[in-house]
Amino acid sequence: MPMMGLCALCFVGRTAIARPPVSLSGSSSATSVGQDADAELDALLADERVEAQRLIDSARFAEARRLLDEHLGDEPGDWQSRGLRGRLLLAQAKYPSARADLERALKDAGAAASDGMRLDLAELEWTLGMLDAATAQLDAAMAESSRRAWLRASVQREAGNWVGSLATLRNLGPVEAAPPTDPGREWQEFFYRARCERALGQLSAASFSLVSADRAAAGKSADVLAELASVYFEADGEVALAGSASRRPAELYREALELAPEHPTALLGMYRLHDLNWRRSSQSARSFLVALLDDKPDHVAGQLALAEDHLKNGEFKAARERIGALENLAPGRIETQALRAALQWSTDDVQPAEATLAELAQFAPWDSAPERLVGEVLLDLYRFQDALAFLERAVERNPEDWRAWSGLGEARSNTGDEVGGLEALQKAKDAAAGRQDAWRNNQMLVLKKMQSKWIEIEGQGRLTYALPPDGHELLARILAPFYYESRNDLASRYGLTPGPVRIEVFDRHADFSVRSTGFEGFPALGVCFGPVVTALSPLSEMRGNFSWAETSYHEFSHVVHLALTRNRCPRWITEGLATWEEERKNPSWTRNMRRELVDNLAMNAIIGVRDLNRAFRGPRIIWAYYQGGLMCEMLIDAYGFPAMVDFLEAFNDGLELDAAVQRAYGMTPEKLDADFLAFVRDYTADLHIEPRHDADALRVLRYSLDKTPPVDDKARAAWAESWTDIAWSAWQEQRTVDAESALRNLSLAGMAPARAEFLRGEMALASDNRVAAIEHYDAGFAAGGRDYRASMARGSLANEAGDKAAALRHFQDAERAFPGWAEQAFSAELAQVAWHETEGQTDAAMEARERYARWNAGDAAIRLKVGQWRLGKGTDVDLELALRHFTEAIEVDPFSVLAHRSRGEALLGLDRATEAVEAFELALLVPLDLDLTWAKASEPARANQVAEIEALLEEARKAGSEG
Repeated sequence: MPMMGLCALCFVGRTAIARPPVSLSGSSSATSVGQDADAELDALLADERVEAQRLIDSARFAEARRLLDEHLGDEPGDWQSRGLRGRLLLAQAKYPSARADLERALKDAGAAASDGMRLDLAELEWTLGMLDAATAQLDAAMAESSRRAWLRASVQREAGNWVGSLATLRNLGPVEAAPPTDPGREWQEFFYRARCERALGQLSAASFSLVSADRAAAGKSADVLAELASVYFEADGEVALAGSASRRPAELYREALELAPEHPTALLGMYRLHDLNWRRSSQSARSFLVALLDDKPDHVAGQLALAEDHLKNGEFKAARERIGALENLAPGRIETQALRAALQWSTDDVQPAEATLAELAQFAPWDSAPERLVGEVLLDLYRFQDALAFLERAVERNPEDWRAWSGLGEARSNTGDEVGGLEALQKAKDAAAGRQDAWRNNQMLVLKKMQSKWIEIEGQGRLTYALPPDGHELLARILAPFYYESRNDLASRYGLTPGPVRIEVFDRHADFSVRSTGFEGFPALGVCFGPVVTALSPLSEMRGNFSWAETSYHEFSHVVHLALTRNRCPRWITEGLATWEEERKNPSWTRNMRRELVDNLAMNAIIGVRDLNRAFRGPRIIWAYYQGGLMCEMLIDAYGFPAMVDFLEAFNDGLELDAAVQRAYGMTPEKLDADFLAFVRDYTADLHIEPRHDADALRVLRYSLDKTPPVDDKARAAWAESWTDIAWSAWQEQRTVDAESALRNLSLAGMAPARAEFLRGEMALASDNRVAAIEHYDAGFAAGGRDYRASMARGSLANEAGDKAAALRHFQDAERAFPGWAEQAFSAELAQVAWHETEGQTDAAMEARERYARWNAGDAAIRLKVGQWRLGKGTDVDLELALRHFTEAIEVDPFSVLAHRSRGEALLGLDRATEAVEAFELALLVPLDLDLTWAKASEPARANQVAEIEALLEEARKAGSEG
């Protein structure tokens, strides 16, 4: 398929335009003295039609509809108003009604019928895939125009006539030679001309035409703004070029939505922007499609986009329903058939999928879009190996399909062929003819860097490592045995040994993030593509704040899950199961989002299993990991681990979620959701913390709740809890007056629930009234209440007052109320550490640190400190605990001489000399310049440390030989 390069002219950025007010009043001639009543009425109706068109262009459909309905109610034969109403209904995607109005308008108008109505009807028929009907209307249009050319080219292309489509586009005459299709809408000639130019790949010319259209529309056309945004999006990607603020697609889409809040092109553009880059997490990508289809349920482009989105999220049941609706609505559209093929192939219905693709290829041999679509769906499902064949076929069919080349680069890289991946990405860049793609460009930079600098190492178990230069010798000695042991452990439990796996390690988070997602800032430490794992080096900027071992084990468990299911496992299951595997391997490898769990339960924000997969592509991705882990924990606790393996194998057999849940667990997804809610309630029963409340729901409750309590004791207690919820919610939103009002209702009823007293205490403390705060906190405790924040606040107040015994008691109560609070600055365990150290109680302080470490796997310093204390005690029990702490410290920072040396000393004390030799050898292998303690030490100090370790190494070797 030939594709023209970008115009040599520079792109035009949209600049401020003088926008004279558009007068909607009648012309002076229409109201001149001497005109008869009929002429005045005709002029008035003409002015009102202009107003109706303006309202349609502004997406103020209800107002336009009232005006046009009034016209047609008075005069059913008013074909001009009926044609406008047909246009309105077309804009609302009410296709049958639009067709009825447009066809009748054409019939009633007879020879006076306008080209605008014929083209509206042609656009409707093309949208629904009714190509013959669309062609008939285009043939009937009298005058050449850019809109007619664009529609004819679109119909020809959909009919497989690419040569004819190109000829139509190229034969478009100058704007001056073509009058506007509709009087009063001069901007549309430039607008559709831009669409023709864009279809030819002439994006620079298209931008010029759209700026002209914007000027002609006085900046008041949402159509123009959204189209201009789309041109810039195609040219620049989602990142505007430096110094070109006027070319930011998101800003133009937003401006279009300000003019027309439900504008389809703008909403679809915002969806694609958010879907392209995970960093746009302020709003989920799908929310824009939901907004579009809530307003226009049958909108074909919106339906197509949502069906594709369902497919890419593995929501096959929803995708099947959506595609079925499209087959009724627009069966002739190529996209509808391609989506059906993508669904069939994704669900192992291979033969019908291939038959559909073969038919489409025979119909339009140049069209790579159907096979590219299947490939892109498979890429999003992490089925990179499956995607390869489709993307190879797409670029063979159309070597200028830069999107297919880009997808092929991703598929190759993520199946371990990074050389081939880089080659495909370069071809994508060449074929793009100047179109920018931040993902592609970022990915190319990192792959080139890796190929020139990274060190390749072959390990046991068909594992290959790509390591950054700094510290690669130590990394190889540490990582290779860990991954090999993890592989063997997981393989034996799941009953499957994976094939070759490539493990890529990055010492810069930006490089890791780009290699994994195409953009910087990805909030993760590792990613698994199946046969390729990417992971952050312990030498990265996040050094000392995460456990590389936890990340490695998590990611390698994905290797097994994906191999066991042929990459068909829904993401929530593989991520949830990997999260569960972390904590099974080491209880300190916990994500510790129990606070958020309490909140989500209180706010009814637990995600249903049908929707959980989609959460990994939106702002709740971190929560999705955690909830998935809990769901897997519930299933394994209730049904055992073998049932979980059966669950995975169900996906390998091609089952979808509903059938897989039924086969493995004998229930529906709805029953699974209900069981999970019960599990969460039980899981959080012993966690005592006031949740963050759903303010909107409680505002509604506030207006429905009586201010006086019921008489029945049970109802009275529920009433008090509701007013307490309302009070807490208001306080959390900093609406102090509303919180005080809600508490006053309780006081007037003579009721003082413990939670209400805790709130009064917090409010008093915020007002610096410590005496009142103590009174209220103590009243809440006396009433039987327990709350982490209240206990911590009361402990701090007791400390201030010098009541040390009370302070310790409250800090201990806080730990019992919520052990392992995630925020270090508000940790009950660390508060006790400080208390015991003040009192000179070293052992108690260390024990509190040890309890804190249970919940914080990424803190190497605290493990070294506690490990040294245990090592000094010297008993076998203490030495075993010291060994665990030193091992976990190395799993955070292996470039610590002290951690390796101390681990060796603990092993020597336990008479495990052979392992001690390995530990001391690793201590000597640490480059001292990479050790945070020894990097700035003097040479004599370094030499002395090395000598001591060498002596310990000799002692271990001797002990080993004697043993």
